[in-house]
Amino acid sequence: MIPSVGPHKPEACELSGSSKRFGVFAILLKIGRLSLLLALLGSLLPCYGLQFNTKLRPQTVVSFDAYARQVEQEQSQRCEGKKTFLRIEEDPETLRSVMNGQLFVERSTSSTPLDIPDGLIHDWYGAVFIPHSTLQRVLSVLQDFDHHAGIYPQVTRSKLIKRDGNDITGYWRLEQKKQGIQTVFDVTQHAHYEEISPSEWIVKSYAKDIDAVEGAGSAHERVRATGEGMGLLWRLYAYWNLKAVDGGVLAECRSVSLSRGLPGGIGWMIRPFLQSVPKDSMDSTLRSTRKAASE
Repeated sequence: MIPSVGPHKPEACELSGSSKRFGVFAILLKIGRLSLLLALLGSLLPCYGLQFNTKLRPQTVVSFDAYARQVEQEQSQRCEGKKTFLRIEEDPETLRSVMNGQLFVERSTSSTPLDIPDGLIHDWYGAVFIPHSTLQRVLSVLQDFDHHAGIYPQVTRSKLIKRDGNDITGYWRLEQKKQGIQTVFDVTQHAHYEEISPSEWIVKSYAKDIDAVEGAGSAHERVRATGEGMGLLWRLYAYWNLKAVDGGVLAECRSVSLSRGLPGGIGWMIRPFLQSVPKDSMDSTLRSTRKAASE
């Protein structure tokens, strides 16, 4: 049930006049009812005559690929010794906090999310100390697609598709419900694992085949073609740096994802959702990896 905001509770589609509609929105924002706004999103679209579905465009892919290359250049510098292997080693205070059990998650850059043609790039970084574990144990958790559905809360189905040495392809069904919006995706991930030294490994993973699922679990379930749908997730790249230290493993992950740009008129409503999902996913991934690799 949607709570009343004031003495009146008008239906969204009965509002008349743009000033009246935006006046109600301003009141809702002022009292912090973001969850209510998101829950109302579906009913507001008909009122505005907006088409929320979109398609991934070539220029968006070009801009995202260019950004990903910059991220990989930085990772190469860390592997080559031009920078510290772990980003967190550049901040002794945060490193001590993580070694004491704290989870650390932040935007990789202050510009996140970054506006590009018809899209947004979300770049997040996280670090966690995994006690009483080894590099091989952490690697086995990351590679174990057949059991990821039992490790990561957002993964409801998973399986290994192919393995060729240190190159692995796997499948996930990702589901997330946040503030009244449920998203479901079928994701194929390709990952490359590389030993940098006996105590250091990196992982580069790429999910380009991401298909939005409508009506998941129902008789009317429909899997949209890659690049079609609401556009909440089009690309998901992850870069892991793993280092064996006294007492366990320090793990860093940098997640670079791509979503649609903000549609006119309602972009201010969905921006908080698009911003919060990558952060929450990073937090959940690090916690779940630590738990599985520590057991």
